[in-house]
Amino acid sequence: MRTSIPVPAALLAALVIVGTSGLARAESPRNFMVEIKFGPFRPGVDKEFSSKRPWQSVFGSGYNLMTQIEFDYEILKKVGTLAVGGAIGYSLAKGNGLLRDGTKSTDKSKFNTVPLSASLIYRFDYLAQRFKIPLVPTFKAGIDCYVWWTTNGQGKISKSSDGLTGRGATFGGHASLGLMLLLDFMAPMMAQTFDAELGVNNTYLFFEYTWSWINDFGSGKSIILSNDNVLAGLAFEF
Repeated sequence: MRTSIPVPAALLAALVIVGTSGLARAESPRNFMVEIKFGPFRPGVDKEFSSKRPWQSVFGSGYNLMTQIEFDYEILKKVGTLAVGGAIGYSLAKGNGLLRDGTKSTDKSKFNTVPLSASLIYRFDYLAQRFKIPLVPTFKAGIDCYVWWTTNGQGKISKSSDGLTGRGATFGGHASLGLMLLLDFMAPMMAQTFDAELGVNNTYLFFEYTWSWINDFGSGKSIILSNDNVLAGLAFEF
């Protein structure tokens, strides 16, 4: 005796099979991560002075935008991911210079900062990879070199009244705590297409809080660019 399957039931079964096969598709290997992030930046130049506030006097008390891009290479993927990474960024502050008597000048002044960093990174993505829990805590620590220079209204490197040139580099270190949100679960089919066509295994939205001590390791002879800030951005894992 032949038993026929109703058309709606057969269609539903076919959709389930197709959907399951799509979820079972092998993902591309995970080897690298690229982060693009933004946040406020205000260096601690004034901390080295007891009464004067040269940074605030020229550039104000507000924050400027810091833009950074980071590239990580994943060296170990067991209970979480261990990686090494490097980052470069840029921030620009604008203000007016000061005259000898301390009053504001009409001459424009710009302070350019390019932070360079190397980090050891740990991401606890075991639960995200194994059980699809989309939250990934992260920790970073490393060393930094902040390259900086100031320019006057003519776009030339500034010089102080005693002949000092307004450019240099200050070294230091940093530590960061962050939380990443795996976006793939919001649009799984789009994530699969992104992976198949571009090799992007995972996409994250993330926030991180960074403590930076950029003072030439306490030498007392360098401009202090230490800062604590929150950065947010997108990360793409290949």
